Amino acid sequence: MSTVHFIVGHACNNGCRGCIWSRRLDLLPVAQIPPPEDVRGRGVRLAGREPTLRPDLVEIVRALRSAGATGVEIETNGRMLGVPKFVRSLCDAGVTRLAIKLFGRDEATWDAHTRVPGSYAQTVRGISVMRRLAPRVDVVAVLVPRRDTGAGLEALVDLACELGFRQARVELRLAKLDLAALAPLAASVRALRAHPPDGMRLDLATA
Repeated sequence: MSTVHFIVGHACNNGCRGCIWSRRLDLLPVAQIPPPEDVRGRGVRLAGREPTLRPDLVEIVRALRSAGATGVEIETNGRMLGVPKFVRSLCDAGVTRLAIKLFGRDEATWDAHTRVPGSYAQTVRGISVMRRLAPRVDVVAVLVPRRDTGAGLEALVDLACELGFRQARVELRLAKLDLAALAPLAASVRALRAHPPDGMRLDLATA
């Protein structure tokens, strides 16, 4: 069955330029307790803007699994994952996948986009803590290519490989790309899907 999508809140600890969620928050239902009955037997994705800032996130995940959700994915910037107690709580509640957004090839590019000094280092630490404490949780890199230097598709894939990701989801946020960028980006996506680096699995989504 299809995945059910919920937003978790409007708060975020990054200040990314042109945040896509500023225009999508009203398009998806808000996660609530108790969850709707249609989650039974389906996967659930929690996103928008930064789910880990919602105080009752652990309770939401637990309620979704108790209601019969087959799995719960959280799309996050990963900064809060550097807190071991929080990571353990999410895992105990039943999180099955973390989709971690990557914003730039290096610290300078990343922090310039998020407009939060140190956000790159916090996410990298969060990935490390997550892998150490919850090796059974599926960890996926979310790549949103931009035209900025150090934020193209190839640069983001290189970073995902260096960070040890074995799976990445490429999200083409078409509203943020000018028409001249689409053809070369599509060619890059096709090439990477045909020959993913080191056996990495690449999935494609549009938004």
